[in-house]
Amino acid sequence: MNVCVLTSLEPTNPLIAQCVSQCERLGGEVYVNFDGLPFRTDNDTLYISFLGDVIIPESLISEHMYNTHPGPPWYRGWGSRLRTIIDKQSIHASTLHKVALPVDSGDIYKTIEFNVYQSDSMDDIHYRAELASLALVTWLIDHYIDKGKPTLKVAEWSGKFMYSREYQKLRRKYINKTVTPQPATSEF
Repeated sequence: MNVCVLTSLEPTNPLIAQCVSQCERLGGEVYVNFDGLPFRTDNDTLYISFLGDVIIPESLISEHMYNTHPGPPWYRGWGSRLRTIIDKQSIHASTLHKVALPVDSGDIYKTIEFNVYQSDSMDDIHYRAELASLALVTWLIDHYIDKGKPTLKVAEWSGKFMYSREYQKLRRKYINKTVTPQPATSEF
């Protein structure tokens, strides 16, 4: 089966090579599309939005299209890492779901939870969410090899969806509260 990986990661990010390596186990060609959409889709190709920021329009959604959401089902949309910190959560997760509209509403087939510590930054949480998302791709490929496409829903979406604009506003507010400006220093 051919695989098309849709991602917003930098082409040099080692997670891309690891994702491609997993997808190659299906025996077909693997294509990577950076920050873009395929021109067309078909029902014979597996499409994986792997840490991608691009919203897939309804006209391109296909039978074999999945998303790795680097957040738990209770934080739909943008800003899951920041919301985890603000809400003082001790658990975060990455979620594998079928692509559907509206965004972050498709059937959830797998989640991988991990601990969050008081000392964690958004970057710490995101790094672990990226690794969990790669593990979700591995799980999906294993499932396709052993059983075909997943059908068993394991969780439900909940919580308010956060749009990019809302996230940017919340992020600025959080940064302004937590980052203390440093006094200017002079070399003279």
